[in-house]
Amino acid sequence: MRLLLGLALFLLVPPQEAPSIPKSEFKERQERLSKSLGGELILLTADRLAEGEPGIDSNTARFDFSYLTGTYREGAVLVLHEGTAILFDSDPEAAGKAAAVENIRSKKDYDDFLKTVLPAAKRLHVWHHPRRKSEEPNESPKWKEIHPELEILTDVNNAASRLRVIKSAAELACLRKAADATSKAHLEAMKTSKPGLNESDIQKTIETMFRKEGCPRNAFPSICGSGKNGVILHYMANKDELAKETMIVMDIGAEYLGYAADITRTIPLDGKYTDEHRKAYQAVLDAQKAAEAKLKPGATWKDLDAAAVAVLDERGYDKTGYKNFHGLGHFVGLSVHDSGPY
Repeated sequence: MRLLLGLALFLLVPPQEAPSIPKSEFKERQERLSKSLGGELILLTADRLAEGEPGIDSNTARFDFSYLTGTYREGAVLVLHEGTAILFDSDPEAAGKAAAVENIRSKKDYDDFLKTVLPAAKRLHVWHHPRRKSEEPNESPKWKEIHPELEILTDVNNAASRLRVIKSAAELACLRKAADATSKAHLEAMKTSKPGLNESDIQKTIETMFRKEGCPRNAFPSICGSGKNGVILHYMANKDELAKETMIVMDIGAEYLGYAADITRTIPLDGKYTDEHRKAYQAVLDAQKAAEAKLKPGATWKDLDAAAVAVLDERGYDKTGYKNFHGLGHFVGLSVHDSGPY
């Protein structure tokens, strides 16, 4: 009877829908960005990912563009003009299926459009890659030919970053799904890890759980560093055998709809901490708790960081080394090191 009752209740409970970002939210983001920059003309180019800048979060234009459109299409241009969002793309049909923008035009019409709107604009707001050698925005000569007196402001970066710091309910749901998958992967890795396996075995266990939990991509390459590899910042080789009486660092993150999780745990491969390991682990755990105790509206990042450093300093760990190597943490969002002021 209990089994039948349980089955009946299970069938009555509707399946939970996977989190998603509604198209209406992208329109709200476009409107907020436009309002923050005075409703003036805004251009954001989905430029190619810069050469020589490896890493999952090295090109912020990619993330700002997908934050505003729901996709990243290399070479496309988003224009915010007179309360309307227009996407210029070399393949409008494909862009229409991917982007949360109603007005999509061919990239071939872009130059003629600029000739129409630029002469009437007093100022132009653009996204500018801060790491490029040239300080000139990519299309500056073209813009100046059309309107020599045009004032060009490279402030879309900062304006978009301010918006992205505050997450919507839909974004939080995506982040929570990615974090839950990452947490479950850690638990599975803790059960699996033991001397004699390879770091790659642990990586496979972790990423299999990501996929099982509905996260088809990693937020960043998984880090499974055992023994001496655990002290190499951003170690990603994951090819050494797990030795006895050592620890393994697992710095991992699943990604869901572009939203990244990032959770790090360090465990003993033999299942028990040595006295030295236990002392260090407890210090880090207490430092985390001290920071969490400060985590409330009105607190600054500096407040949280100072609380953590004070614990490590009190326990005899070098706070200079702590500051040089990583610091307390970082924002997460569309980028694993999400944008925003600290």
